[in-house]
Amino acid sequence: MYHTISSTGRKRKNLRSFSATPPKRPSSRYQQERVRLAQLFICLLLFLTVLIGKGAFPQQLMQMRDHILTMITDDFDFQAAFSRLGESLSGEGSVLGEFGEFCVEVFAPESDEQQTGSGTTAVPELTSLLTSESQFFSQNPDSAALAEHYLSPSGNQMNLWPAGEDDSYQEPVPTQAQQVQTEEPEAVAAAGTVLLKADYSGQPLPNNYTMDQLSLGDLETVTPVLGHINSVYGYRDHPINGNYQFHGGVDIGGQMGEPIQAFAAGTVEYVGQDDSYGLYFQIDHGNGVKSFYAHCSAVCVKKGESVTLGQKVAEVGASGAATGPHLHLELKWNQMHINPIYYIEYLTDQ
Repeated sequence: MYHTISSTGRKRKNLRSFSATPPKRPSSRYQQERVRLAQLFICLLLFLTVLIGKGAFPQQLMQMRDHILTMITDDFDFQAAFSRLGESLSGEGSVLGEFGEFCVEVFAPESDEQQTGSGTTAVPELTSLLTSESQFFSQNPDSAALAEHYLSPSGNQMNLWPAGEDDSYQEPVPTQAQQVQTEEPEAVAAAGTVLLKADYSGQPLPNNYTMDQLSLGDLETVTPVLGHINSVYGYRDHPINGNYQFHGGVDIGGQMGEPIQAFAAGTVEYVGQDDSYGLYFQIDHGNGVKSFYAHCSAVCVKKGESVTLGQKVAEVGASGAATGPHLHLELKWNQMHINPIYYIEYLTDQ
């Protein structure tokens, strides 16, 4: 595994009239249509009241709800109110104006503080609003006037409770999850900052070697070769000469000729070969961060060449003092050797 830090309706006959003047609708049916229109407006008004109040004015919405419930429980004469509305609609007046008068009668009694059986009072803001709307509709406004009345910031009267008039309203406090989502991401620690202090109590470390995990800044990295760790960073018995000495990197097992990727973008600092490390090279990633690769069977880059993250830069081999094909990987920050195990993925037997 990886380790990682007909609906239905009545049929109508289509009749064609040849009369020069179309017949008038029956007055009763016309009245029914107007009453349905008024009822539709009532539903729309209640819907908008709930929609606006629920999102922005929860306390005032609760007051309005209590007022409506009070009217219902106190046997408010809705039948009489609708009857008067029907009589009005049968006349020559404006439908919208008559509907406005109806809203005032139902939702805002003549007295702004009409007492009910339970002692609840009408909502003053709603009374004022409906009275204003009734007066506006009684003027038979055209489409331009309606647009000015409802869409213009200067003419809009539908804001029942403008900011500042109700000091009792308070903005909801965001939950902890919401606060976490809105928090800005933490700044990346500067390269060289100690992220993890190692609990090391072994033999004193050589100069310029540390067991601590250091930050690499905002450097984007990949694992050069994915394999098992054959030898860790730290003191060990050398597999060839048997000496107990410090191993300054990790040995990652691989197949001969397997591609080695650049740990991060950077510039090839040098390329070389000797009896100990075999074919080797080093990449400078900036901010003091460097990566060193050894025991390669082939090196695919040259000194001074710019490389990209994950680019193939070499092939796994067993050159130099090696017992089998693997990659010896070292990481450094400002000449300080650090443990590569903190920054790569590797395979385990589990």
